[in-house]
Amino acid sequence: MTQKLFDDGELFEFEATVLSCEEGKKCFQVTLDKTAFFPEGGGQAGDVGTLGDAKVTDTQEKGGIVYHKTDKPLEVGSKVIGKIDENIRLRRMQNHSGEHLLMGFIHGKYGYENVGFHLGKDEVTLDLNGVISYDELLECERQANEAIAKDVKISISYPDDKTLSALEYRSKLENMENVRIVTIEGIDVCACCAPHLSSTGKIGVVKVLTCESYKGGTRVHILCGLDAVAELEKKQAIVKELQKLLSAKPEKIIDFVKKLSDENNELKNKLTDIANAQAESIIASLENESRKSFCVFTDGLDSNALRRIANEGVKLTDGIFGAFNKAANGYSYIIASQNIALRAKSKDINAALGGKGGGSDAMIQGSITADEQAVRAFFEGFEG
Repeated sequence: MTQKLFDDGELFEFEATVLSCEEGKKCFQVTLDKTAFFPEGGGQAGDVGTLGDAKVTDTQEKGGIVYHKTDKPLEVGSKVIGKIDENIRLRRMQNHSGEHLLMGFIHGKYGYENVGFHLGKDEVTLDLNGVISYDELLECERQANEAIAKDVKISISYPDDKTLSALEYRSKLENMENVRIVTIEGIDVCACCAPHLSSTGKIGVVKVLTCESYKGGTRVHILCGLDAVAELEKKQAIVKELQKLLSAKPEKIIDFVKKLSDENNELKNKLTDIANAQAESIIASLENESRKSFCVFTDGLDSNALRRIANEGVKLTDGIFGAFNKAANGYSYIIASQNIALRAKSKDINAALGGKGGGSDAMIQGSITADEQAVRAFFEGFEG
């Protein structure tokens, strides 16, 4: 068994003796008599850092033994100084302690349990076994940040069986032995194996990002501490850029974007009307007394208008009809037929016209790079 020192989550450096070192897959597996490196568990990744001059890339636990994955071997029996990557550990503790703090208020007010937790690189997710609104989460967030301002003590304990049986605490596991309890005084009591900060003030800030329905409950996305600050800086940069583009004060950006959206929708409707009128004009001009394959070329039409032309043009041919619309590097197309199975022909058609696309036996669509002259020649010579 490895002596675990991470009950003190703010212990970032320690001395230990190397007990074993075995070569693994693209790494060495090192065990120590004691360690402050936290192994992966409870939704949190294993610590990284250094052991002497060896880089620790991950930490795992099996059978009570903590394995440190290193990039070079260490001499068995030697003394080494272990240094945990303080920035990564701190950010993880801020997020994990912040999650406990927020859950304390959610559980206290609504009775919900956290049935899923993941501390990722970009955000923290917690899955609740009940439905809660974003506004309700913001109220719990406000209470959490007030508790941060009060710098409430966070403690670690291992209650005996008698004490534990009388203790009300949150836990995702059942029938556990040597239960490790993380207590935020007056707010939350939870079984947890991970390192935590010594007080809420060190969390810095708790921020709820979004939430959505998930498996009959609610999935909540949060960030805490330095990660929350980094996210705020990113959002502020976006607001600043929008402010510059719109020449608007921050508080007026929503009004400006709404106005632009309304204007954009109005323009789209006008363009649709123009496209429909153009399509009607093209449809009215279609004629094909020979009943051979033929095609038409357009510019500025959307796919709906192009399909309307194809649906009418195909009625005038015993072969295939193609409607082509000018695109950046050639043409978009819709080809239709009432007599020829186009699905089987699409590969040959695309090969002949430098295109790609597909569809059904009655209609295929895609894009081509061939010019108008080559396309017309193909249709004139098409025999099915």
